Amino acid sequence: MILLAIDTTAESIILALKKDDKEDFFVSEKGAKKHNSVLLRHIDALLAKNGLTIRDLDYFGVVVGPGSFTGIRVGVATVNAFAFATGKKIVEATSLEIPYCGKEGKTMVTLDCKHANFYCGIFEEGKSEYLALTEEEVASYDCLKIRAEEATPSDLLRCCVEKVKKGEFCTQAKPFYLKKSSAEREKGL
Repeated sequence: MILLAIDTTAESIILALKKDDKEDFFVSEKGAKKHNSVLLRHIDALLAKNGLTIRDLDYFGVVVGPGSFTGIRVGVATVNAFAFATGKKIVEATSLEIPYCGKEGKTMVTLDCKHANFYCGIFEEGKSEYLALTEEEVASYDCLKIRAEEATPSDLLRCCVEKVKKGEFCTQAKPFYLKKSSAEREKGL
């Protein structure tokens, strides 16, 4: 199995590559979000380092959200273009399910979206529910809580590999938003 997983939903670009039993990762510096202008260069570098091209990959994984609206679109569009050009399969993952993947028991994964608000994924026995909650609402849930910001590149890769093994493919990745963009909210859309 050769799989490339991409996460562009946060300040850093995360790339996770699995080539048979070997794993390799790239995490860009945090800071100015220039994902659109640097993503392809980072992908090319990671693949070249491992003696691969896009056509050598068997699968693509992409984080579809929640997170940065523009970052989500950059990652989804890139993976969709790669899959279309190569005829390879895609698996989608949410930024909230990645830290939970492989765990058991009722768990809430939270992503701080500022101003005492959180995007939350509640996972238990193969079921998931996604919510936008206040800090007080998060505190009222009686279960294990994990911060999505603590997920690692190896968590991303493990989640995407698990989805490949389960055959959870899509023909085209689609962005996953819990709220409308600030521009949509301001215009009342």
